[in-house]
Amino acid sequence: MNLDDIRNILLLQAIEENDEAEHFLPAAEKREAATASGAPLAKNVSRAEEDAFLAKRAAWLLRRVRSRFPDTTAWIEERPAGPPFGTISLVLCLAAVVVGFLTNELGPEKRINILSFPLLGILFWSALIYLREIHLFFRRRRPPGAPDWLEWLGERARTSEETAAAPEPTPLEAARLLFAKRWRRLTSPLPAARLKSILHCAAFLLAASAIGGMYVKGLANEYRAVWESTFFTEASQLRPFLEIVLGPAATLSGATLPSDAELTAMRWPAEGENAARWIHWYALTIGLFVLLPRAFLALAWRVRASRLARTLPFREISPPYFERVLSTSTGAALALRIVPYACEPDEEIRRALVRRLEAHFGRSVALHFAPVIPFGEEEEATLPTGSGDEEGAEILPLFHFAATPEAETHLAVYETLTSLAPNPLRFLLLDATSFDRRSAGFSDAETRRAEREAAWERLFAAKEVTFLLFTATPASTSS
Repeated sequence: MNLDDIRNILLLQAIEENDEAEHFLPAAEKREAATASGAPLAKNVSRAEEDAFLAKRAAWLLRRVRSRFPDTTAWIEERPAGPPFGTISLVLCLAAVVVGFLTNELGPEKRINILSFPLLGILFWSALIYLREIHLFFRRRRPPGAPDWLEWLGERARTSEETAAAPEPTPLEAARLLFAKRWRRLTSPLPAARLKSILHCAAFLLAASAIGGMYVKGLANEYRAVWESTFFTEASQLRPFLEIVLGPAATLSGATLPSDAELTAMRWPAEGENAARWIHWYALTIGLFVLLPRAFLALAWRVRASRLARTLPFREISPPYFERVLSTSTGAALALRIVPYACEPDEEIRRALVRRLEAHFGRSVALHFAPVIPFGEEEEATLPTGSGDEEGAEILPLFHFAATPEAETHLAVYETLTSLAPNPLRFLLLDATSFDRRSAGFSDAETRRAEREAAWERLFAAKEVTFLLFTATPASTSS
């Protein structure tokens, strides 16, 4: 799974979520795309195989919508412009080399205060950075969608673009804006990881250049090592500090740190001693505690950026969408058989029904619609033999909520289906779309609805059934 695959999947997701009317991608094309991408999938399919299916399906459907609406879908081909990491890396690394070399411009007196060495500051700064890296390593992963400082800067840069967007965008424009927002938030860790890698490289070069500068200048000049301090007033106080900072380097070089007497002889304004061994010790110390860790961190963040690009948690963005797509392609969706009575549900009603049933059952559903039972054939109704999941699916009668509930019709249909079903009927579907639309302008709309609900409940009072009411709303143009 690469960035282009993930991008295509999120592009298609944004379009589908803003195309409830299926104007841009009809249901037939979605089924064709699923089949062309490998559906039906095995029920024990791996996550990698699921991702591959999603990527193929997205590429297939995006080609269709792109060819059908070329003028309004040009943005699908656009690639978001990222930070100019090449320029950033070049500028930071060159600056680090120059600054590192110039930190050792020690002046005409040619003295080095071993406590104010620029490298001592580099050591302490690096220690703080390592503590922060450890904290970030053990911190819980930031969920997708939670902004960080890098994303905040990006949001500020794009404010004018989103402000200029239409207040009520078209479905495709709404899809573009939704995708752009989700893509920025999902991929925000990527530039952050690459930037951290560059910063660690720059810190590596800064320290290496500072060490190199000392040796270059030491070839033509003799520097003397001295010390003075406000807080260390005696050599006996200074030596434990030097043991911590330079002790490992001195041990590696096979030498020992100066004694208290030798340190006392180095205290300013004394002439001090030749600074060669101090430069060697600091160079070793920087190599151990700055160069090696910085090189490791630069590589680690670069590897992390590459891994993030392949493992972005895109499925955590609107999980129900992916569950629905995969469930209907693996057979894991709950199979339900809908039997309409005296009504033929259109696509709008069917989409509303899917939403209602998924909300009720808490999982994806696969609906199989039986032929409509005509008015007057309540007791002669039959269920044609289905295949696969349809044959064993739970049966749910679908009635018009606006119709007056009657024993001779609705109850008769229920009794007939009960006799045909292998299991008792537990649910009755009531389509309240037309009822709600007709009564929307009345002041007593809620009272009328409550009275009609009570009438349905009285008719089925002796039956152990649950009513599932739903209303189809006009297709939304936004997410």
